[in-house]
Amino acid sequence: MQATATRTAQRKQGEQARARAIVRFNGLLFHSLAAASFLETAVPLNVNRLNPVFAAHADVVLWLEQVWWPQRAEHGRRLRNYLEATWPEFGWNAAYQEFYESYRPRSGLEGRGAGTALEALGLCVTAAQTAVFYRALANCADEPALRALARQATRDHGRCFDYFSAVFERCKRDERVGLVTSWRTVRAACRSARELDASAAFEPLGRHWGGAPTVPALGYGEFRARMVALIQRHAALGSIERLLFRPWLESERRVPAPQLPDKRPERRLLLVPQPVAA
Repeated sequence: MQATATRTAQRKQGEQARARAIVRFNGLLFHSLAAASFLETAVPLNVNRLNPVFAAHADVVLWLEQVWWPQRAEHGRRLRNYLEATWPEFGWNAAYQEFYESYRPRSGLEGRGAGTALEALGLCVTAAQTAVFYRALANCADEPALRALARQATRDHGRCFDYFSAVFERCKRDERVGLVTSWRTVRAACRSARELDASAAFEPLGRHWGGAPTVPALGYGEFRARMVALIQRHAALGSIERLLFRPWLESERRVPAPQLPDKRPERRLLLVPQPVAA
């Protein structure tokens, strides 16, 4: 029986080693996990900004400091540990410092001055999008350690969504927040997550390698497109999540360059701008 148990343990270790090796050469997983680790670790920036916003709600401030902050910091620590074990050539400290210095002056710009209700709504959007990301990761991950890490993060961010949603419902009546204003806030929070938060976390990832990177280089546009495809395939989005995640799922609208007519000496044409495609 002992020999059988030993063989089973060795086989399991071998399977885990093969799964980790597959992850090690997956560029999409590296970039998404590293970006997530930066944003989770940088949560003190958000707490310091949010405390004055919710100063009139002592219970919210207490929850931010005693639940939200430690929970997200723990996810950042776990992600960092996983990254350093899987990609030891990547200099996490140096990359995070570069991200932090560029992100610190810009974090939370979309929500400043919005009021407590709209601030809570923006945090709902962030929590929902983050939970969707981790759920997709948990559903597609082959390695048990990564799957367990992502599942725990999914549950925690889902609970954060529930809490911020309750805060929004409590505050919106006093502040008389309407549907149009709410929708604009949702869109702004989505744009901020896509164009500021994730972009800033992605920026330093191609640098700070001790030697040749083990993953292929990705541009941010390609990364976002592949991440969206992964989420569509594995996250099993519900109707509300599709609404909250729509800006990520939409393709960027590219304005075509105007086609100028050939210049002919015998004719003079007034150049009228071409209509922009919808």
